[in-house]
Order: sequence, then C-alpha cells, then structure tokens
Amino acid sequence: MRTKHKVYVKIADDADMKDGLFAPDDTLAEVIIDDFLHQNSGTVHVAAGATLEIPFGHVTAVKGCFLKLDNDCMLTLNDSATDIQLRAQGSYAKFFLEGDLSKVEITAPAEEAIEGLFCVWGDLTA
Repeated sequence: MRTKHKVYVKIADDADMKDGLFAPDDTLAEVIIDDFLHQNSGTVHVAAGATLEIPFGHVTAVKGCFLKLDNDCMLTLNDSATDIQLRAQGSYAKFFLEGDLSKVEITAPAEEAIEGLFCVWGDLTA
C-alpha cells in the first residue's frame, strides 16, 4: 500500500503571501511511504456532548491519523489525561499526526454535534 501526504504550512506577514515568515519549499513537503499494510477510513458523527472512539478496523499498529471535522471539539490520544482542543478555522478543524496511536477519541461540545472524516493507517511491513 502506498501512503502519500503533503502538509504544507505557509505563513506570511501580508495577505498577498509575499512577505514570508515561514515558507518551506512546496516540492519538499510531499511524503511517500510504501511500508504500511492497512488503513481504515470513513465518516464520523458525534452527537452533542458525546464521545466517539475512532475505529481502527483491522489496523493493529496505527502509525498515523487524519481528521477533518466541521466543529470545535476535544481530542484525546492514547488515553491521555490531557485533551487537545481542536478549533475549526474556516470551515473545518483538521488534525494530522504521524506517530504511534493506541486510541483516538473525539468529544463534541455540549451544544453541537460533529460531522467529519477520518483515516488511520499502519501495520509496518518492516
């Protein structure tokens, strides 16, 4: 299985993006990995005030995760005691991580449900 991603963060001091403060080369941002065997992806719906554990499916050793959610929410990784506050900037809250994960939970705010997409991948071949 081939995994390909491109996380490209560019920050400038002006709206035209000419006065770059952080601007790595776009061509170096793409990563291609051929060492994973499985992925699980789909849509999520989290009712207002509820918590949903992202299903890993048949991925037994998760090595990465991507979330795209339509609202602010709390994210808990690997049963951590400290949650991560995700903020919907523009239309979505997005989260991307390359690393070992044993559990990913999304908690919706008390007053609003959350809709979105998820993808996890892993199970190294080597």
